[in-house]
Amino acid sequence: MSRYETEEEQIEAFKSWWNKNGTKLLSAILVVVLAFSGWRYWTNTQYVEAANSSSMYELLQASMQQGNFGEVSREALKLIQEEPKSPYASGAALLYATYSLEKGNSAEAIEHLNWVVKNAPDLALKVTAQTRLARVYIDEEKYTEAEAQLAQLNALNIEGAAKGSVDYISGMLALQQKDSEKAYSAFSAVVANPETEKNLLGLAQIQLDDLAK
Repeated sequence: MSRYETEEEQIEAFKSWWNKNGTKLLSAILVVVLAFSGWRYWTNTQYVEAANSSSMYELLQASMQQGNFGEVSREALKLIQEEPKSPYASGAALLYATYSLEKGNSAEAIEHLNWVVKNAPDLALKVTAQTRLARVYIDEEKYTEAEAQLAQLNALNIEGAAKGSVDYISGMLALQQKDSEKAYSAFSAVVANPETEKNLLGLAQIQLDDLAK
């Protein structure tokens, strides 16, 4: 992969990678989070209620993967409304946010992501929603809002792959704001994190090399 000639090319490369892989990366994190949150939900809730919520989420997830989420979007809203404390409701809201973005409706996506931040029963689900919110705000050039989300995430002292994603997005925001020093610091943190997702690690290193020129 060749280095980029200008800062604008770096930003466009970031956007291209994120649009192609960012949703998949965050979805993979979501699967892990829901597996744990769902288990706790099952142990604290009536079996039938938990089973129904789990089955509906699996249907929604399969529909998203097949490109048919619009056909079951009402069921997603129903799950969100009827089981707001369920981790599967938060998962449904995150899927709906992705669907909204694919339709080009960022305002609707932001609404669903904020719902997760306020209602998710698990901190990891809230972190996933806030990470996505920061990315959407950057795309919308709402940098103050993006900074607020990232500040809240950093205050949580999160670790692992999620921290790598947060630092990467912080670097993207810094580039958009023409702050090369801050971008370098953020990408350095991505590279130093042993749990950073592999593709993200490679891109961060390339950007560090470019910024050092």
